[in-house]
Amino acid sequence: MNYLFAALFFCNALVGFAQKKKQLPKHEKEALQFVFDGNDKLLKGNVLEGEKSYRKAIAKDPNNGKAKYNLGYSYYKTKSFQEAVQRNKQAAELAKNKGEKHIAYHNLGNSYLQMQKPDEAIEAYKNALRNNPMDDETRYNLAVAKQAKKQQDQQNKDQNKDQKNSKDNKDSKDKQDQKDQDKKDDNKDNKDKDKKDENSKDEKDKKEDDKNADEKDKEEEDAKDKKDKEGDKGDEKEEQNKQPKSTKGKLSPDQVKSLLEAMENQEKKVQDKMNAQKVRGPKVKSDKDW
Repeated sequence: MNYLFAALFFCNALVGFAQKKKQLPKHEKEALQFVFDGNDKLLKGNVLEGEKSYRKAIAKDPNNGKAKYNLGYSYYKTKSFQEAVQRNKQAAELAKNKGEKHIAYHNLGNSYLQMQKPDEAIEAYKNALRNNPMDDETRYNLAVAKQAKKQQDQQNKDQNKDQKNSKDNKDSKDKQDQKDQDKKDDNKDNKDKDKKDENSKDEKDKKEDDKNADEKDKEEEDAKDKKDKEGDKGDEKEEQNKQPKSTKGKLSPDQVKSLLEAMENQEKKVQDKMNAQKVRGPKVKSDKDW
């Protein structure tokens, strides 16, 4: 329930205000008249016209808490809850007694509740009860606000849980995707390694084949060289075989030459020896005369 601040009070006590009009400044008197007009229009269901009258009252007297409160009420009726909150706060600040504070905080709590702000609504209702602890309507609305907070907390908890589960699922999926990718990369690496090993094996086999071919070529070349050498030796032997063999016991020219030189030398030595004996004379054997 939302309270319309002293609407009936203004209607029933207008005469009392009229008796005091002479004591009020002109702008305050005019502001009160606009408040009265706004209340009358609001009670007749013409909310927008009532709102205009309250605005005029505030323009005449910015400190008129009743005009701000009832303007907040008109905002509440048109579901302009943020504007209603602003005007009810102003009304609570300008309230001159606990009764005015109570209804300002009560309607402030209602506006917050409509905005789904249970924490702010609970605080507003508590302030209303501090100024009027006996108001069962405010106490009931406080209980409603606490229940709304409980439901909101549970929703937030469930939402956080869902977000956490969603995040965990995403993380799990990301991990699985990463695991699959790693496995895929490993398989690719293994294939590349096998291919590399195969290429390496092929290259090794090729090198081995080249080596064997080189060795075979070398063996063939060595065999050819050996064969050629053997052929040369055969030719040389054949050439030697073709030369005439010397007769056994027949001297070669060189041997004859050497033999003649040896004979000449021997003959020279004999001649020299004979010449030496001729010079010295023969050895005479003397006879003893005694």
